[in-house]
Amino acid sequence: MRIGVTADIILSQNQTFRQREGHFAQRTLMNCLLANNITPVILPVAKPEMAADLLETVDGVILTGGPDVLPEFYGEEPIREIGTTYEPRDQFELALVKQAVQMKKPILAICRGLQIVNVALGGTLYQDIDTQFEPKDNMRILQHSQKAIGYAPVHHININSDSALAKTFGSRAFVNSFHHEAAKDVAPSLKVVAIADDGMIEGLENDDKSIQCVQWHPENMWDHYADENQLFVDFFNRIHTK
Repeated sequence: MRIGVTADIILSQNQTFRQREGHFAQRTLMNCLLANNITPVILPVAKPEMAADLLETVDGVILTGGPDVLPEFYGEEPIREIGTTYEPRDQFELALVKQAVQMKKPILAICRGLQIVNVALGGTLYQDIDTQFEPKDNMRILQHSQKAIGYAPVHHININSDSALAKTFGSRAFVNSFHHEAAKDVAPSLKVVAIADDGMIEGLENDDKSIQCVQWHPENMWDHYADENQLFVDFFNRIHTK
């Protein structure tokens, strides 16, 4: 099985000329795929019109973490608190999501991946949860940009019983967290399947489970927690049986 993995871009200027704005794949995710005998195919930040050709080479797609999504793609101007953005990656991945849906290529979307899928299908985002998100029941916002080591879980999520996510984790899971953007208005073809205790959206799926989006980073946890690896295995199994 071949799984496409979206590349991130080295945006730091403290790199050699050859590495600056280089395309790269995350080590922990590559290790996860290889350990599960999956052939990874790294999808560079390509031209949007190349999305279909690239998708022809894979059985499914993992959309990875990275910089913030430009708010122009969901009809807003950037607020002061928005982080780093990179328009070429947004343009390519928006096209990739739409084309994958059209071609019925299953998607697993991680962190920024959740956000770009939601925007591609008609949703919106909180550009900065600390200044824009109102937690439920007057509770304080949880720590969504954790200070603990990357593979350590820091907060719980509550999972809908009729979701694919529940088949992996049950009704509650303990996850890590590295984000300051989040899904706000959910795209019409998606539904919320997991939330944190403060009301933050942590999981989205479509009706046939061919799209699954998580706000945390299971690729940082898979070799420490069996259920996080099972999330990937269940994704691969859905592709195998579709």
